Amino acid sequence: MRRALVIVRAGDSSLHEGWLAGGDRNWDLLVSYFGDDPDRFRGDDVRRVDAKGPKWPALHALVTEHAEEIGAYEYVWLPDDDLAADQGAINRLFDLCREYRLELAQPALSPDSHLGHAITLRNRSFRLRFTNFVEIMAPCFSAGFLRRCASSFGENLSGWGLDYLWPSWVSDPERIAIIDAAMVRHTRPVGGPNYRVLTERGITARDELLALVARYGIRAATRFVTGGITPDGRRLSAADHSHPELVAMLIAGYLPELGGNAAELLRLIEPNLSLLPPAVWTPEHYQAAPTPTAG
Repeated sequence: MRRALVIVRAGDSSLHEGWLAGGDRNWDLLVSYFGDDPDRFRGDDVRRVDAKGPKWPALHALVTEHAEEIGAYEYVWLPDDDLAADQGAINRLFDLCREYRLELAQPALSPDSHLGHAITLRNRSFRLRFTNFVEIMAPCFSAGFLRRCASSFGENLSGWGLDYLWPSWVSDPERIAIIDAAMVRHTRPVGGPNYRVLTERGITARDELLALVARYGIRAATRFVTGGITPDGRRLSAADHSHPELVAMLIAGYLPELGGNAAELLRLIEPNLSLLPPAVWTPEHYQAAPTPTAG
């Protein structure tokens, strides 16, 4: 058995078949299918289970009913079916989760993706960035942390708010990350059948978010980068002397992805800067940081 598992909640237009192309993969694939074709997405090395309904309630039922089987894997990734990815990127996602003993992670998004949260944009300066946020579109869990989070999958229909809840359960800030070395492309704007179900019931995803954070007594924290691992393996942190270099590298790594758009860059990094402790961030640090060159 491979050490990692991908569970994709798939409709007939799912892109996951493209993930399988290539050489050896270090992950198994389980397709949770909500379409009507009895023959779709079946194969010798792919398992299909059928379940209707929104993503997170269906995944709640799946991981509950198959807890022992799924719990045998070291890592489990739960991506949406509209992600364009290659096998190598998914392999790297799992390899880096294992190398850095991450509890919660996601791949970074390409510049041509439909972005729901700017922090998920790939940063060229890093192998991965430690953050306080992982989006519900593509979370990857360690086996132990999946057991901790599984009961929350059934909290609501949209999943909104789970990406604020799960990070609040990660005790070590260096166990949650966005992995820049494993980039995927989000091909469709936010929406789809889950949101139609909400509309039919007279509620919104935001209503569900507010109810969830109130129920757990947490706040929808501003998203920011707390540290990172550079391509040569150096560890930078917002909480020590390496913070000025961290900020400079964030700027240098984002600018090419943003086409050199300084206003968009400021919007992206401003939440991070405003939340960092004054003891490690001052205007003088920013002024002293080297000016990066895009490209």
